[in-house]
Amino acid sequence: MTKANAAVIIPGKKDSEGLYTLLRVGGLSLLDRHLFGLYYHGVRKAYILDPGNLLRKWRFARKPEDMEVEVVETFPALEEEFYLIRGDAVFHKGYLNETKPLTSSKGLLLLSGAPADGHKWWTRSEGFPILDQDHYVGFARVGHGHIPALSRALEVDPENGDLKLLTQLSKTKECEIARGPGPFFRRIDSRADVYSAGTLLFHSLRKPQDGLVARTFNRPMSLPVSRVLAIFPITPNQLSVINGFFAVAAGFFLAFGHHLVGLSFYLSGLLGGTLMQACSIYDGCDGEVARVKFQFTHFGDWLDTIIDDITNCIFFAGVAAWAYLSTGQTRFIYMGIAAFVGQWIANIVMYYYLIKVAGTGNNQDYKVGFGKDEDGGLSGRILDKLKYLTKRDFHLFLFFLLGVFGRLDIGAYLIAISASIAGVILGLQHLIMLRTGVPGAGKGQ
Repeated sequence: MTKANAAVIIPGKKDSEGLYTLLRVGGLSLLDRHLFGLYYHGVRKAYILDPGNLLRKWRFARKPEDMEVEVVETFPALEEEFYLIRGDAVFHKGYLNETKPLTSSKGLLLLSGAPADGHKWWTRSEGFPILDQDHYVGFARVGHGHIPALSRALEVDPENGDLKLLTQLSKTKECEIARGPGPFFRRIDSRADVYSAGTLLFHSLRKPQDGLVARTFNRPMSLPVSRVLAIFPITPNQLSVINGFFAVAAGFFLAFGHHLVGLSFYLSGLLGGTLMQACSIYDGCDGEVARVKFQFTHFGDWLDTIIDDITNCIFFAGVAAWAYLSTGQTRFIYMGIAAFVGQWIANIVMYYYLIKVAGTGNNQDYKVGFGKDEDGGLSGRILDKLKYLTKRDFHLFLFFLLGVFGRLDIGAYLIAISASIAGVILGLQHLIMLRTGVPGAGKGQ
């Protein structure tokens, strides 16, 4: 779909303390949030309308080198269609993908939505009520033929002149109204609306591919923490490293809690399982902060994936050591070795796929299967039947429960069996990839 090359941002509402577009939601000002959203949508030229010179002290956070941002006093004389954005609103980035090229230079496309879109409990979406049905979300695609009218309207009323004009145009044949994709949108009509906007913004970070435990237990606990972390200048990569220390502490208490710290085997197992569950919960914080602050990087994806795999191995070793020390049975040592080997065979296959096919470092982009049919091949069909049981969040929650009941020795069996099966299935997949060629190689680049 053809993207517009430029965007115009109208700061919109203000009060005695300043422009609402400079209010911060999710660690970024609304203005920066719009600019980052436009940049990752492919827009490289943005104009910010500021007739009152109220943005003289504003600076774009982490400005990309190949994006040109210009603060102007009058509406720019563009010769092509452009995006028009209200600065006193926040909306899901999915709306940026919903516009289509206009049929004429005088055309106008307004995106609308319903209050139920992306709602979180009693916090509902709220836009600009200029339409007969639903709400205008504050994002439109505009033909350059409307520039003179927009310029005149904003000269008369810099705060709401565009809304008055769009209200009139929305009832003409020149205007098309399109329903957005369904995620949230929020007009900032008062400073109190910032909190509601943040609630909807962080609620939108939930992933459809989350496992059962992540969806019902982990996300509700990680999102409030991420909301606080987003206020501070801590980076997602730093959060990934910090979260890894939960696993190191878990492995330490499992393997050495009894002999070095003097804990009972029950308490060392309980503490180790609890710390790994904490690792599972707050493993989501780095990605949540990265997405909400537009700090996602290729390096960050790989760092998160590799740290996850290392923490898994630390935990595997800790569980095997706990089971051996608490029972004196040497078979648990061999189970730990089998789990380690199986885990890293599976990891190598996944890394190969991510590099050669997906072109990312995000382990959620790994598609299990042999690539020979639409349902993902034999391994894909097997793991799809057991998809919740193969999720990391389920494994760690299960071990937490086993730690509560003092039976992590059962977990050692489960680790050895599941990691060995994963290593065999995915190792076979790797051999087939090498023999037949990697399906879709290069598509992710």
